[in-house]
Amino acid sequence: MTGTPVPLIVRRTIRAPRAKVFSAFRDADTLTQWFTPDPGITVEALEFVFEQNGRFHLRYLMPDGRTPRVAGVFQDIEPSRFIKMTWEWQAPDPLENIPMSVSFRLLDVADGTEVVVIHEGIPSDQACTIHAEGWEATLRILQTFLARETRS
Repeated sequence: MTGTPVPLIVRRTIRAPRAKVFSAFRDADTLTQWFTPDPGITVEALEFVFEQNGRFHLRYLMPDGRTPRVAGVFQDIEPSRFIKMTWEWQAPDPLENIPMSVSFRLLDVADGTEVVVIHEGIPSDQACTIHAEGWEATLRILQTFLARETRS
């Protein structure tokens, strides 16, 4: 398969106000505390400019020693509502140099904020499954992070 016909969409309700969820994306120090599918993976921000056309470059330090990297550009930011960015895995990742994009929609719901992740351009069903699992786990970690921040 050369690309998924529809984007990957993952949804999760986070028990926090929309502005608080949005703030978790705004700076590298905060983002690197939760932007991973596994708490055993350390995230480093090599570059992070959270503004229209700002770049980001993240490195994941895996327990097995691998260091996959993802980079991109923030294409659209609507405070407390929407973030869209290009998403490009870099060597030595098997999905390196395949242009993708990821959007985050933040919607008010009765229990807090519904986060809708829309990941487009995933090149295969297998990669789509891996990314779905990754985004679901990342949103669980975001929920835990924000709950801990609320108690502090």
